[in-house]
Amino acid sequence: MGKNLLVLSNASLELIPRELWGGKQVSASARKRHKNPGEMLLDVSLHGWDMEKLVGKESRGRPDIVHQCLLDVIDSPAHLLGLLDVVVELRGEEGLMFFRPDVRLPRNYDQFKGLMEQVLVHGRAPLGGDPLIWIEHRDLGDYLKELGYEVYVMESERSFLDVSSIPAEGATYIVGAFQEGEMPKKTLALGHIYSLGQLKLTANAVVSLISCSLYMKHLGLFSR
Repeated sequence: MGKNLLVLSNASLELIPRELWGGKQVSASARKRHKNPGEMLLDVSLHGWDMEKLVGKESRGRPDIVHQCLLDVIDSPAHLLGLLDVVVELRGEEGLMFFRPDVRLPRNYDQFKGLMEQVLVHGRAPLGGDPLIWIEHRDLGDYLKELGYEVYVMESERSFLDVSSIPAEGATYIVGAFQEGEMPKKTLALGHIYSLGQLKLTANAVVSLISCSLYMKHLGLFSR
C-alpha cells in the first residue's frame, strides 16, 4: 500500500517561553500543578493575559487544535490501513515530532497536554524502551526532500484542489495547526499551494477531508 504524509505545520504546541515565566497566570498554573513553568504547555485559555506581550500571540497557545487534528488523523481509516502518516512541525527551529503507526493518543485534553509536555521536555515518550512519540531536530524542507513526495500546502483563498483528483500515494499535505495568521513563506515555498474550497475551514476539518478522501480513493470510490 502506498504511503502519504500529513504535516501539521507551525503547530500551536510549545512549552511556556521564558519571558512569560513571571506572569501572574503562568505562576498560578505552576503553583497549582507543582511544576516548573518551562515544563508546561502554553495555553491561551489559561495564560491569555500573560500572552498579550508575546510576539506572534495570535498563532500560539492552542494545543487543543493539535489534539483535535491528531485524533482525526490517527482515528481515520486511512491511517489505520497504513495509507497516511502524520508529523507535527514544531514552532521555530524546534524540529519535527514523529509518531509510531500504532500510537494511541489520550482523548482527554488534560491527559494529552501532560503527554505532550513529557515529549517536549524529554524529547520522547515513553521515557524507556522504544518510543511511541519522539522529536528529531531537523528541518521540514530537508525531510520532505528526502521523502521525494509531491507536496501540497493547504491555504485558504488559493486555487481549489478537487479531492477526487488527489494522488492515491506519494503525496505530502501540509496543514497549518494554528488558529490565526498566515502560513510562513518558507512553508508556502515547499510545494503547490491549494485550498479545499471557498469556505474558511478549521485545521481539523481540512485534515478530515484529506484523510477521508484518501480512504475513498483506496476504496475506488474516486476515479484513480
